[in-house]
Amino acid sequence: MKTINFSYNWNNKLECKAYTTLRLENPSKYKVGEVYDVTLKDEVLHTATIVDIKILRLDQLNDYIAYLDTGYNLDECRNIIKRMYSKVDFSTKKLAFILLRKQEFLNEK
Repeated sequence: MKTINFSYNWNNKLECKAYTTLRLENPSKYKVGEVYDVTLKDEVLHTATIVDIKILRLDQLNDYIAYLDTGYNLDECRNIIKRMYSKVDFSTKKLAFILLRKQEFLNEK
C-alpha cells in the first residue's frame, strides 16, 4: 500500500476524521479514491482515502488553508513549506492541497 508520511502532526490534524496535507504536486503518487497508510515518523497510525485534491501555487495559499493545515498563519505556513522543500523552485512547481478521510469513517453519513 502507498504511504503518506508525516514528520510532525501539524495542528493535531491526524486525530481528526478528515484532514488536509500540503504536498508537492505528484499525480502519479496522490490520486483521488486511493487508500494510503498514514504514518507519523514511519509509524503507521491509520489508513486514509484521498477525497479530493486541489492544485495551487505557493502564492495562492491563504490564511484559511494555512491555519487549517498547519495551525500557523499564512506567512509562517509558507516559510515552513519553503524549509521543508528548500531545493524546490516554487515559480514552476505547484502544491497539492489534499483532503484525506480516515478509512474507518468512510461508510458514515
